[in-house]
Amino acid sequence: MNNETLKSHPYIQELLELECNTPDRKVFHETMKPILLKMGADIEFLRLVVKRNFDDAGYLGQEWSLYNIPFFHVYETDDFILKIHVFPAAENYKPGLAAHAIHHHNNYMLTTNAFFGSGYESLLFGKEVETDDNSLRTRMSVSKHFHQKDWNPSLVDSWEPHIVFIPEKLSATLLIWTPDKKRSTDALRNVGLLKAIKTPLRKIIQFFGMENAVGIAKAVTYQYYPAPGNKTFMAIEEEDYFAPTKAAKGPEIDNYSMQMLFSFLQKANLVDIDYFNELVQRTTLPALYKTWIQKIVNGEEIPEVYHRTELNIPQKSYTLEDILEAAKN
Repeated sequence: MNNETLKSHPYIQELLELECNTPDRKVFHETMKPILLKMGADIEFLRLVVKRNFDDAGYLGQEWSLYNIPFFHVYETDDFILKIHVFPAAENYKPGLAAHAIHHHNNYMLTTNAFFGSGYESLLFGKEVETDDNSLRTRMSVSKHFHQKDWNPSLVDSWEPHIVFIPEKLSATLLIWTPDKKRSTDALRNVGLLKAIKTPLRKIIQFFGMENAVGIAKAVTYQYYPAPGNKTFMAIEEEDYFAPTKAAKGPEIDNYSMQMLFSFLQKANLVDIDYFNELVQRTTLPALYKTWIQKIVNGEEIPEVYHRTELNIPQKSYTLEDILEAAKN
């Protein structure tokens, strides 16, 4: 990751200092909210974020898939990850249509600033989830129902299941992830050690039940959804749930991701036309990006793309009403 572009920026320096002096992760997430709000309200800072990505060969060379939420990196350390995520609207919007399965982020805490667009509706669930490993029938309860515009920034705690509903309009969030506590193993994420030897090492860690101590996912992680007809929740293994979207790659998906990102940049006034004029002339710029940047330079309006509504679960889609009905049982 190329952090140098923003390393000396006052917002990043303020965030780094606060993180260093606030070891309690919940206190850090609460006290850093004003910084996140300042970042999201500062057009010039956000334009620097765009440059930070388009000047990064690693970002330009990545392979997009439907598994990726279209994003921009902001800053990353061993202790936190700061990003922008972009969420498309539904082509025929109806309130309460689920964007994905109910899930948690293991030992990661997530604070989100909805800085652009309509924002989305969301549910949080109690951490006490009961799943029968044979039938996969699951009991869980709703703990909070909110819209981002009414709780911003919002926090999703570690191990806290939650669901996002498709926003009414194209939206973007500035978000920060941290582990729920500092661990001596946190630095391994950035040196790639766990990734390089993940199969044998993870199996040893999981065999001894040390996942939480090290900060990795359990051997079997579930996502959840309300089952049609029987008014209960069902679990699906995360690997099975994500398999179709991880496999969805290629030119069509690349262009879908690019159109979403560049439509967002136009609508959010994050196009620095002088920079884009210089960028499109670079011989190192991949053809995929050159195509879309040239459209921007030419003054073309980039039409937004819409959420792909089929989910990787048996009934393909579900609603807020389905969730609330299942939560009664």
